[in-house]
Amino acid sequence: MPFHKSLHHSSMNSVRMTAIQTPWRDKALNDHDIDVLTVRWYLLRLASMKPAEMLWRARSAAMLPVDWIHWKRTPAVPKNHWTPVCPESYPVKLHNGGAPIENIQVFDLDFPVGFEFDWHRDYRYQRQVERRFACTLNIRDTGAVSDVKYVWEPSRHQYLSTLAFAANAEQHAGYIVRSIDSWLYANPYLYGIHWTSSLEMAERVLSWALMYPRIAYHVASDEDFRRRWLDSIYLHLRRIAHKLSLHSSANNHLIGELNGLFVGSSCFDFWPDCSGWRNLARALLEREIRLQIGEDGVNREQAMSYHLFTMELFLLAFAIARNTGCPFSEGYAHRLRGMAGFLDTVATSSGDLPWYGDSDDARGFVLSTGETALEVTTQLAGLLFDEPKWLRFRGTPTEASRALAPDLLPNLKQCVQNLPTARHHFPDAGLACVLTYDESVRLLMDFGPLGFTSTAAHGHADALSVWLSIDDKYFLVDAGTYAYHSYPEWRSYFRGTAAHNTARVDGRNQSEIAGRFLWSSKANTRLLRFDESLGRVTIEAEHDGYMRLFDPVTHRRTVCFDRASGNVSIEDAFQCTSRHEVEQFFHLHEEAIVLCVRDGEAEVDWHGRRIVFSSPDRNARWESVAGSENPKLGWRSRRFNEKQPIGTLRIRAEIDGPSTIRTHLRINS
Repeated sequence: MPFHKSLHHSSMNSVRMTAIQTPWRDKALNDHDIDVLTVRWYLLRLASMKPAEMLWRARSAAMLPVDWIHWKRTPAVPKNHWTPVCPESYPVKLHNGGAPIENIQVFDLDFPVGFEFDWHRDYRYQRQVERRFACTLNIRDTGAVSDVKYVWEPSRHQYLSTLAFAANAEQHAGYIVRSIDSWLYANPYLYGIHWTSSLEMAERVLSWALMYPRIAYHVASDEDFRRRWLDSIYLHLRRIAHKLSLHSSANNHLIGELNGLFVGSSCFDFWPDCSGWRNLARALLEREIRLQIGEDGVNREQAMSYHLFTMELFLLAFAIARNTGCPFSEGYAHRLRGMAGFLDTVATSSGDLPWYGDSDDARGFVLSTGETALEVTTQLAGLLFDEPKWLRFRGTPTEASRALAPDLLPNLKQCVQNLPTARHHFPDAGLACVLTYDESVRLLMDFGPLGFTSTAAHGHADALSVWLSIDDKYFLVDAGTYAYHSYPEWRSYFRGTAAHNTARVDGRNQSEIAGRFLWSSKANTRLLRFDESLGRVTIEAEHDGYMRLFDPVTHRRTVCFDRASGNVSIEDAFQCTSRHEVEQFFHLHEEAIVLCVRDGEAEVDWHGRRIVFSSPDRNARWESVAGSENPKLGWRSRRFNEKQPIGTLRIRAEIDGPSTIRTHLRINS
């Protein structure tokens, strides 16, 4: 019996879901409004492209008839030169070190192990995705593809790679094979949503490469399954190579695609094409790590989540290349060291991070659900580059380290704590992280660009924002992301200025949103001063995001940080000639308790500490907001598609001409 027919049909009652809603469109918009917005988006997207990109996209569109023929009649795949996997030479080492796995998590949904996925269903909103020629499916059309993130995620097969390295992995081998087989039958070449994105194809190939040793016996013993799986792998690799995300789309997607191509052609080196694909991917990865990661080691997309995502991918390729005897260059390694150094600087002792920019909870690869991206990246980097300090976030081996660098695991004993932080200023990213002498308090300030490439797709309107950690957690936090393709009003709120610890003028965002991953105008920020003297650090920067107003406004922020106490003073200066309403926002961790707020002062309890916000200015109105729907304010999203109320301090003032608002934050024991 074919594997896809032998899968057990699990009851839908065993899937944990919240109330079903239909979040696709604002009720105030009619079809005509949506058509106008769609046309406007396409015009703005076109305006973000250079002539070379327009020509490239035109050539890609011209291939549509060829793709249609391949859809109607799957192209022939060259004969493979498959040989059984050799554990000694395969670049991923199999082991059974993970915890037993009892369920499969897809964002906010739980499925039992053994669940048979309908690969074309959005289980979050109980909707089926249209099944037709992939090249005619628009992933922005929620009427056709529902929330595409929920449809794509199971087909990345990362839950299968975690099962392959779980403590009870042998029990799951058959289910892994049956799941792959089910996917192959349900997704012929170019049929449906899973062939629309090269990144999704690449992530699937990465999962297959990592889990291959676990199912090697099944692959060797079932010739029919082996033929169909290898044919699909070849078509995946060929499609990725022909459909790379280039030009203004060359962000983390391209890094993921190149990793899929490099790792896939290294682990499944069964066709003559693999050598060319591997060389292409290697060359472009060497280029992209220099383009997308600054000399200071920070991802240029201005998003912490994508810093971790791309670092996992760059490390995976680095480890695979090392294990196959063809290492990447020292320049590539230098950028990876910088990425780890940045994480080491901004992460607290407990591994809490200052989340900023977009996040969809994406992982480059996953071998255990019990390991965070920070633990995986810093431990792998610490082992590969012999940097003991980076090992401090995880005292025991991760499944990733055991699979990719088992020979280096004895070095875990060299973990060194309490070394001084190496860097404070990250000039390429436009970030500064300053700490008290005892490193119990750290402040991060953003004076960098909105995002990467002309679209700045994953950046937020957060110029001059600040984050503050006290002890082992961040106290001043970023609101997060919440959703990508659903809930457009919430998508706009979480990207907007009011969701960040900065100032807003006349209720407008610093940069104007033009689409889910597009901006029509962008604030330009510049650093004016960075001084360290007499135990104080002073950072002064400004942006021009409000120069587009009828009466132009320049926002300049000066932050003074006391390295002995961690106390902070902020001056927000607004250069203008007329009247404006200005607002300051301070978003507090969900565990913070606002004790009282009155004009000019607020008191907050933070794990027994008393934190006092105050101002000598008495012309401002102070309030605490939590969980407001109208206007949207006082929310934080820690995970994709989940949000919770948090306390947010909102300080409002009417100004007339040049004005300065001063705010002090004092940390009491």
